[in-house]
Amino acid sequence: MPPTTRALSILAFLIATAANAASTVRLPPAMCPGSDTIFRNGFEATAIPSDPSNGSGGAYPGDVTRTISVPGLAGAHSYYLHLPAGYTAARSWPLLLVLRGSVAPASMASAAQQVRGDWSGWSDGQGFIVLAPVGNSTQGGWGANGDSAEISAALNDAFASYNVERSRVYLWGFSAGAHYGHALALNNTDFFAAYGVSAGSLEQYACTDSGAYPPTCAALLSGAQPKIPVDIHLGSSDPLASSPYTAAGDPQRLRARGWADGQTLFYVPFNGGHNYTVAQLGEVWNHLCPFALGP
Repeated sequence: MPPTTRALSILAFLIATAANAASTVRLPPAMCPGSDTIFRNGFEATAIPSDPSNGSGGAYPGDVTRTISVPGLAGAHSYYLHLPAGYTAARSWPLLLVLRGSVAPASMASAAQQVRGDWSGWSDGQGFIVLAPVGNSTQGGWGANGDSAEISAALNDAFASYNVERSRVYLWGFSAGAHYGHALALNNTDFFAAYGVSAGSLEQYACTDSGAYPPTCAALLSGAQPKIPVDIHLGSSDPLASSPYTAAGDPQRLRARGWADGQTLFYVPFNGGHNYTVAQLGEVWNHLCPFALGP
């Protein structure tokens, strides 16, 4: 069902950290081994974007917990990182923001650590940083007041503490994190290079076809520039696939507004329900990794 409240700052939550890029660049295949799907037309970047944060001082490698203050929220807030085994501050590294699904409020921190753990093997093998925020919902989902500020503060802290390649910041979310992730990515296409959703639906948070709450999906998707590459993994028996949740219609919504299969849209239906597997996360990364933000 549609959320009862929406984060008013969602359109601008990353202004403080945005890379100010306005185009999607496809990287040379050598930068993402095993991710050659989009290079079948022989297109490669003529120049590789680089926008290192040059941060230093953070602990590495492996799992790290950091504590931040968040404007507008009382107290200290923790978020969770995984630094790949080969991390060194001598060069900049891609970063993947991962958003947990909805759980009991008391379990939000452990759920954030769980999705970090699910991604950690791919982080070590493929060489990217994982960042998992907790969130502030009293019901265990996403979209509460302060969520966008917390995510922004966590990203700023990671940029200051580690050498992050800001032209290669990605997003992935599961379930409620995927609903919210659609909105974050589509409203911040000058910050995220690409994003993925597992068991998520546009109409559950980002937009509606009916206009029951704004914006309409047509308006949101038409206004998104560039057409940020997106991976959609959706189970055939996931209740979200059909009415009234309509997630199975999301690929066509995107195609109708300029996304292209195998280029900026990677739709992966699978036999299963409302879930994801660690193996599928590797498929997601293979679709996200080849993209960067360019001027």
